[in-house]
Amino acid sequence: MTNPVRWLFSTNHKDIGTLYFIFGAIAGVMGTCFSVLIRMELARPGDQILGGNHQLYNVLITAHAFLMIFFMVMPAMIGGSGNWSVPILIGAPDMAFPRLNNISFWLLPPSLLLLLSSALVEVGSGTGWTVYPPLSGITSHSGGAVDSAISSLHLSGVSSILGSINFITTISNMRGPGMTMHRSPLFVWSVPVTAFPLLLSLPVLAGAITIISFGSSVIQRCIFPFCLDPVFLDFLFGLIIWFIFLFTIGGLTGIVLANSGLDIALHDTYYVVAHFHYVLSMGAVFALFAGFHYWVGKIFGRTYPETLGQIHFWITFFGVNLTLFPMHFLGLSGMPRRIPDYPDAYAGWNALSSFGSYISVVGIRRFFVVVTITSSSGNNITRANIPWAVEQNSTTLEWLVQSPPAFHTFGELPAIKETKSYVK
Repeated sequence: MTNPVRWLFSTNHKDIGTLYFIFGAIAGVMGTCFSVLIRMELARPGDQILGGNHQLYNVLITAHAFLMIFFMVMPAMIGGSGNWSVPILIGAPDMAFPRLNNISFWLLPPSLLLLLSSALVEVGSGTGWTVYPPLSGITSHSGGAVDSAISSLHLSGVSSILGSINFITTISNMRGPGMTMHRSPLFVWSVPVTAFPLLLSLPVLAGAITIISFGSSVIQRCIFPFCLDPVFLDFLFGLIIWFIFLFTIGGLTGIVLANSGLDIALHDTYYVVAHFHYVLSMGAVFALFAGFHYWVGKIFGRTYPETLGQIHFWITFFGVNLTLFPMHFLGLSGMPRRIPDYPDAYAGWNALSSFGSYISVVGIRRFFVVVTITSSSGNNITRANIPWAVEQNSTTLEWLVQSPPAFHTFGELPAIKETKSYVK
């Protein structure tokens, strides 16, 4: 990271993937801080740290959601993991459009600045992450806060569209000799499966929020849920097993909400908050952690400390479950979402949920300790200690090149042929 100009103008897929990871980590930390502020306010009935400023509470909820979805999950999982892994996994020298890849990332920092600046315009954008009218209309937010947030989503949407085009073109046209789609790893399949819906839905989202920007609520309420589904179509050890388990809990609670009679009672309660956080926070984020622990040896060329990794997982796993599971009971008891105060009857479960969020922060800090130790003092990976027993079990290309990969991964394109071990 010693040469800023290199990172600013780089078209190398590994450099850009690293930038996506760093950006996602920064946005994730900011979003986590906002969520902790929310839980601190809800730790007890009555006004707490926000001093009765309920609009600020709504602004925190809105910023937390946007940061986590559009600036952490999507950039890290699709941009970071995809850029680092896809060209290596398919035997390509780089992405199909390297300069497009560069601008796809550099649209995100100004987009993030626009989102953060929206909180500083008058009373901020307190619309919630769905930006539904009339709350997002001129009668409720007369200043430019909502417009600034919408402009932020436009920029991040353009970034995702350009990235999707790049991934689809790369996987379709730049696979190495013999690398058919049948031989491509499952991760490679997951990227276009995600990119195609993004390509179709993000223009729809852009149209919907543009309608809001011009003060009309026409069909936006119906369009928005359709636009966000592709973010759930993504990716990947004990981490994977628990990711599947937790993702399944989110799915099962979603079945309950599919019952129209129950949904009338549970809609806009904390049951819904628990449901989609089990899908996103417990699903997407744990899959992201799993992918990191699997490929961190390839990225840094060093092994991660197994014991610290286990500690990070169990603290985080316990913390997020303690945060989110009580929300089911709050919702079943009738506690509405997006309220900064509540009757004393809900105090017990809210205190437990807030305590869980503090534990989660400890787990996330432990993750950054793992990253720091791995990048600076982990054991170097050699042919003798390649992780995951890939000498016997690997059927993919990334472990057949040096760790970390050279700036230009392949001196010549690898020829892939089917053998008993699948790829040679």
